[in-house]
Amino acid sequence: MALLIPTLTLSSNDISTSEQLNLTLTGDLAVGGPVETKRMSIASTATDLAVQNVVLAAANYTKSFVLLYNTVAHGTANQVITLGTAVTSGEANDENLVATSTQISLAPAEWAFFPWESDVDLCANASTGSPILEVRVFQNVGN
Repeated sequence: MALLIPTLTLSSNDISTSEQLNLTLTGDLAVGGPVETKRMSIASTATDLAVQNVVLAAANYTKSFVLLYNTVAHGTANQVITLGTAVTSGEANDENLVATSTQISLAPAEWAFFPWESDVDLCANASTGSPILEVRVFQNVGN
């Protein structure tokens, strides 16, 4: 067992005229190994996300903490990566994502860190091109 210590700091002097934002959250997360790290090209031309663009297959994991990062340089237009659950393979519009509670959109240089129950496959689609998505999976061994 290893201890993962994430820290999130949000601060701004000009986000609001009535107050300054200064928030820091830190946690201790019990994780097991090995940590999985991968980089995936997310094709905007995929026609069946449930087959072509599966980022994380639920059957391969237990509850995990996931870090996702769109590696496209900040300021690059239109290379947004959207993650969620794909419609059933073979149905109309399987290139589209169903809006679920697990849907995330990452513009260039954006990232997300979140707990994942590993109860559904996470698939991805790109708005254009083939941006690279970096994925790190830390499997939970705590509560």
